[in-house]
Amino acid sequence: MKQSISQHDFNNLSEEEIQVITMLRKRTFESIKVTQRNGRIDMIESTERVEQRTRIVDLLKEHNYQNIEIKQNDGRVVFINRTIKTKVK
Repeated sequence: MKQSISQHDFNNLSEEEIQVITMLRKRTFESIKVTQRNGRIDMIESTERVEQRTRIVDLLKEHNYQNIEIKQNDGRVVFINRTIKTKVK
């Protein structure tokens, strides 16, 4: 059974839901994973591709909770992905 969504539903979005929608609209993330606890958004994990020219030390300083994946080919960095973890309060 398909449930319809009214304009009224969008007017009642929580701050966390608005944050997720804003992240989706930026289109800088390859994926966004939302984890709920007790019906409320608890954690947002967003994965983005990073420019190879970015210094790894600078990446580490930008966020407190993140996973960084680096691929190297023939001595050169060819791929950097970063997953930022945001705990919603």
